[in-house]
Amino acid sequence: MTRNASGSEPWSPERDSLTHTPVTTLIDSSYGTVKGYQSGFVATLRIDWKSSASGSWNTGNFGTLPEGWRPPMDLNFSYGGRDGANQKTINIHADGTMTYVNQGGTQGTSAFGLTVSYVL
Repeated sequence: MTRNASGSEPWSPERDSLTHTPVTTLIDSSYGTVKGYQSGFVATLRIDWKSSASGSWNTGNFGTLPEGWRPPMDLNFSYGGRDGANQKTINIHADGTMTYVNQGGTQGTSAFGLTVSYVL
């Protein structure tokens, strides 16, 4: 029997940390896209958004991730923007919804993009 690297469980292709899925478009909106791939139990998302909600504490919605891409609990990530503008919290909820919240101060309407990774 072949064991995984730690020797604790039988090896299987489904659990191999070197198994990658192809890059897939998960959310396609007139405002932008969210693409992703999975490597073992880790999902990596690339958010490319064409514009941002203006206003100190305004919010925006990316859309909903399909089943199989949703984290087991609500997650949030910081987006620092450039020159102090467009500071956001990026939220990925356990139900698959993805949102962002501006973090006070002057917020521009510029495009933004970032990459996040999380364990499934």
